[in-house]
Amino acid sequence: MKRLLIVDDEPYTVDGLYEMLSNVEDLELDLYSDYAAEDAMLRLSRSKMDIVLSDIRMPGMDGLELQQWIRSRWPRCKVIFLTGIGDISYLQQALRAGGIDYILKTEGDEAIVRAIRTAIAALDEEARNDQFMLRAKEQVRQELLLLRREWFAGLTDFAGTPLDFAEARFRELELSVSPANRVLLVLGRVDRWPEMTTSSNKTLLLYAIQNIAEEYLEQTRFQSIVLNDSQFVWLIQPGSSEEGPELARTWEETLTFATGTLDSIQATTKALLRLPLSLVTTGESSDWEEIPSTYNTVKKNMILGLGTGTEMLILKCESEEQLEYPHSLSVRRLAELEAALETGNKDEFNEKLDAVFSMLPHQYGLYAQTYYSVAVLLLGYLMKASGGMSDNETMMAKLMNLGHHVPKESALQALKDAAEGLFSGRMTTLDERTNRIIHRLNQHIREHLDGDLSLDRLSELVHLNSSYLSTMYKQYTGRNLSDYISFLRVEKAKEMLADSSCKIHEISLRVGFGTAGYFTRFFKKFTGLTPKEYRNSHLE
Repeated sequence: MKRLLIVDDEPYTVDGLYEMLSNVEDLELDLYSDYAAEDAMLRLSRSKMDIVLSDIRMPGMDGLELQQWIRSRWPRCKVIFLTGIGDISYLQQALRAGGIDYILKTEGDEAIVRAIRTAIAALDEEARNDQFMLRAKEQVRQELLLLRREWFAGLTDFAGTPLDFAEARFRELELSVSPANRVLLVLGRVDRWPEMTTSSNKTLLLYAIQNIAEEYLEQTRFQSIVLNDSQFVWLIQPGSSEEGPELARTWEETLTFATGTLDSIQATTKALLRLPLSLVTTGESSDWEEIPSTYNTVKKNMILGLGTGTEMLILKCESEEQLEYPHSLSVRRLAELEAALETGNKDEFNEKLDAVFSMLPHQYGLYAQTYYSVAVLLLGYLMKASGGMSDNETMMAKLMNLGHHVPKESALQALKDAAEGLFSGRMTTLDERTNRIIHRLNQHIREHLDGDLSLDRLSELVHLNSSYLSTMYKQYTGRNLSDYISFLRVEKAKEMLADSSCKIHEISLRVGFGTAGYFTRFFKKFTGLTPKEYRNSHLE
């Protein structure tokens, strides 16, 4: 779904275009509107748009000035100019400035829809033409990748060793980020690999994801580090080297740009690589000394999840008490078990656990060591997921006593049973967190029908990316968020039309419509009657 913003100083034009585009069934658009270029700038400062449909001549800032500002902030955004003036000089200037099209208002709706289709096609073609996979093959062979992974692991393992932030070390690892500046950390995960994906292909695809991110975040300092065969971190800093008061402003712009671009990276990865991706960040920059606790915060939110637990896009982690987690296990197969636990892959966990036990020799010491290693892994995960306060002491005591499971098969089943409880609990936690968010949203919508209920505003309310929020809401309620808002507004309007003496233009404002004309068209679309006809039918 592409995000499109309509900008014009004539409200009737804006409302008419909004309604017309809403009714074009094969255009999947998330629509927004503003009545001034300055308002559009404010919206674009907070969130990304794929296409802007703007009048070229407006009071104050005109469309050309707005387009130049957009290019500096969102270079991939396509601007379509709309005007009632057939001015050749304006046409040439608009196209030189990077506008994708120029339409006279007299050309009608078909020309506008055609231009939007052209813009969508251009966006899709840009994504297809980038040679991400070719660059990925060249990067796989670089020895630096492993060294960077080890360096980041040392940064976050709480081992008590001095943290290495020396400028010389950063140069040695050829890191794109600087130890002299704060850093935004993003944790990413491939939620599900296609069947029969080999280890080498996973590595290749992980670096293809990195290349996609680099393309979108090219105006920042960006460093990707692969952690295992499904997870990675991105370290992001402003592209310019500002100091003093300018640094705070630059960081604010960088955070807005980076978090606003993550949904495009996620969507392009799904479209080009057919891979579902989850991305989690605190939404704030951290000092390098804070990276261990920041990493554990995003890791915990990745584990707890939201919605279905896949294709998540969490832009501001819920405030959690920081926990010191146990160190990652060094045995490769136990590390694979940990990865399966964290991604909620029960079948993979059981398969790898069977493999571990099947290879054990008939030596009690090694058998006991292996059992307790897995048991401690499960216990640690349980403490993470429960915030350190598990109430299942009986299960924990039984799990940590190998004497309860004399045959090796019994011990194996005990571990599987404990894991099953964790997988089930994870889904329960997902549902509870998601239900809290949906309940909060629904309550806010009911109480603010006359206010700003745009997807951007609602996503800010619950600290989620707008595209992810829209998808999650539909998955859990079976209806679109916009449809729910429309339903409540129409129902409230019906109630006021039938039971109050309010004038129609007053009702339109109280249910969130800027003009009575737009309210009338909207109401008739849903009920088949104009507001006046509906009121009269209840007076008879």
